[in-house]
Amino acid sequence: MKKMFMVLAIITGFFSLCNVRSVCAAEANAAAPLAAKTVDLVIFAGQSNMSGRGGNAAAAPAVPVDTGYEFRIGTSPTGMYPMSEPFGIHNNGYLCDPPALRGGSLASAFMNTYYNATGVPVLAFSAARGGASIGYWQSGPVQAELSQKYDLINAWCQANSVHIRKKYVVWLQGETDGVGRIEKNAYQSGLANTFSTLTAKGVDQVFVITIGRYAGLPGTYDKVIAAQTELCATDPHFTLGSDVLRTLPDAYLVDGCHYGQAALNMAGSQCGSVAARYTAATAGY
Repeated sequence: MKKMFMVLAIITGFFSLCNVRSVCAAEANAAAPLAAKTVDLVIFAGQSNMSGRGGNAAAAPAVPVDTGYEFRIGTSPTGMYPMSEPFGIHNNGYLCDPPALRGGSLASAFMNTYYNATGVPVLAFSAARGGASIGYWQSGPVQAELSQKYDLINAWCQANSVHIRKKYVVWLQGETDGVGRIEKNAYQSGLANTFSTLTAKGVDQVFVITIGRYAGLPGTYDKVIAAQTELCATDPHFTLGSDVLRTLPDAYLVDGCHYGQAALNMAGSQCGSVAARYTAATAGY
């Protein structure tokens, strides 16, 4: 009888351990617990290279627990979730590409670098749509959705004891406008207009990752890159976050205009470092 009880205890313990492991596995992709915490909000905005069209989710760096979160608005219940790639597949609307068009993003590399420098996790939201020109970003429906989702994130955090310390945008867009031969001044004014509402609502800074190159067609993006670089040098709301893409050879592209994961990781990490330095420099403001 004693042996039978020992066997039953072992079996019961085994199944209890299995249940714990199952629960842990399920919780790995669940919304973060509603404990009081401080985060820095980062909206990753732009077009297909920001979506990660050429990226490989498996080659994006893993984001450790409490280093970064994704705020989901769309196919999942709204809330904070541990960061995982492909980033943004649970969002929808004018601001998002469908899941099938998303690969690994630069957001994971940004989060790791930023957290290692600041000790504060990133709460990220994806707002990237392939082929979206600067004109698209200024359109009424897009501006309305961007503003509404920004307000929703802030309201949810306030209601759930999540303190947002800093509010940033990371911007990677302009390939469509480069192909369209947009003039420098037109792109500059368009980019400034795109985020005028959010800066008025409290976004602290927009970090611009300059676009790269169009394989086989040198000079295609020159006006856009010049516009982005000059705006960051003259407008206090904009900071140059990374210019690494324009320095890389065509081997880093997976097609004519989309960068692979190695390039995205470099751009994300460089921008995360710049954003962390900006955060340290403005800590008293």
